[in-house]
Amino acid sequence: MKAPELAVNPEKIDKLINRINSGDILIPAFQRGFVWKPNQIIELLDSIVKNYPIGSVLLWNTGDRLKHTRNIAGYKIPITKEDYPVNYVLDGQQRISSIYAVFSDQTEQEETTENYNPNLDIFEIYYDFSKKIFVHKTDISGNVSETIYLRNFLDTPKFVDAFMILDKKYHTPAKELHSKFINYELPVVTIKNREKSEVGIIFERINHTGTKLSIMDLMIAWTWTDNFHLLEKMDDLLEQLDEKNFGDLSQNILLQTISGVVQNDTTTPKVLELSGEQVRDNWDKVCEGLRKAIDFLHTELNCSIQDFLPFQQQIAPLCRFFTETGTPNAEELKSLKKWFWKTSFSNRYSTGQTTAKMNADIETILQIRKGNHKVVDLLRYSVTASELIETTFSKANPLTRAFLLLMAQYKPTDLVKNTKIDIAFALSEYNRKQFHHIFPNAYLKKQKVAKKKIFSIVNFCFLPAESNKKISKKSPSDYFFNLIPSTDFNTILGSNLIPIKKDIYQRDDYNTFLEKRAETIINELDKITN
Repeated sequence: MKAPELAVNPEKIDKLINRINSGDILIPAFQRGFVWKPNQIIELLDSIVKNYPIGSVLLWNTGDRLKHTRNIAGYKIPITKEDYPVNYVLDGQQRISSIYAVFSDQTEQEETTENYNPNLDIFEIYYDFSKKIFVHKTDISGNVSETIYLRNFLDTPKFVDAFMILDKKYHTPAKELHSKFINYELPVVTIKNREKSEVGIIFERINHTGTKLSIMDLMIAWTWTDNFHLLEKMDDLLEQLDEKNFGDLSQNILLQTISGVVQNDTTTPKVLELSGEQVRDNWDKVCEGLRKAIDFLHTELNCSIQDFLPFQQQIAPLCRFFTETGTPNAEELKSLKKWFWKTSFSNRYSTGQTTAKMNADIETILQIRKGNHKVVDLLRYSVTASELIETTFSKANPLTRAFLLLMAQYKPTDLVKNTKIDIAFALSEYNRKQFHHIFPNAYLKKQKVAKKKIFSIVNFCFLPAESNKKISKKSPSDYFFNLIPSTDFNTILGSNLIPIKKDIYQRDDYNTFLEKRAETIINELDKITN
């Protein structure tokens, strides 16, 4: 392959428009649609007139045609020959599309890309010489002799016609404006002789000023064939997973999962190394692995909804576990559960280098499938009793989700009714009606306890709204001994991982309760991870 090249050339607006009209510049499939608003287009034009820098356009020149591309702003543009090199826009789509659509005489868009096409009305821009501003056609209030239509501005014959209609006092300003647009040069950076994986890394590192584009968009282009569209495949998969309440997995996690299955590596460079053939050939395998992983979460861990999965990153190793050849035996499933709880009660995926940790977990998973169960013993959960106490109850917090799942393992009983709580319903209907304070919020507020301390996760348990109403604002010394059935007192509290020492509640001792509940949780965590 030839040595990589990086060329930087200033190009005038009319030259860029001619290049686009010839089919020389296209938008690759991994670029999203046009997202700028009319005011952003007007600000761009104003910057050009004032000779402000507007940023560069980054192009990738290649003779290797992508399977799926779009035209600038969706306009109908002639298709070039297959062997004709094309320049794909990697950065600057919004700017170059705005410039082209405002000044070009093209007015018809491709129907096949209608989901990506901008509304052409937003490009109908005029310059009002009386106010010295750019205005959208809907905001024109002055006489036609005071405005000029920009779509005809760079076409000399049409400009001459428009010029003749202008009031003579605006002729000089019109010439100056025309000169500014004709002579403005836009920096165009073109990269050549780059592998697609390398282009992907360049693309990922671009400092976007608008909506950041994802590696998912890039992979759509790499994997495209006439009968395989990655985005459509993922949408179909997520629709199936949604039936099991796991339809909100991120596209990035799905890409990492694919790479984890194919290459045992989830890092961005490895994801970008995936060939279209690898993705297509392993797609069914990945889908089946995901379905089995989610069934495992449902049946073995009572994780009936994605919202209670501590970390989405756990999906990739779980999927890898179930894509290994052969049905896992009881010992392997036991080790898998230990791995799950140890990674759930840690900050493993809350800090940086998450893909490196995902890779390490995939290696652990593979060792388990090979019968090496000692590898799980090397893992340690990191949560402490004090951390449990200091963590505020919030579904957005991974530790809260892990805590609720742990409680779900013990088939908790309603504190008042002494009946088994419907865990599947409680976890699938996340709201405050299903989880309540053990030391009631109203009671603790009267005691001047800080809100953060009141909402510690260790002060929560599964408790339906009806039973909670009976407890209401009562003190623990009241409801623990008047509402909780005394004959099953220890059993009911034990099923909710609540300390059974009655003197704590007789004294309404909240501080001791927090300490003992945290200790109880840590003790149970030790049991299920050893």
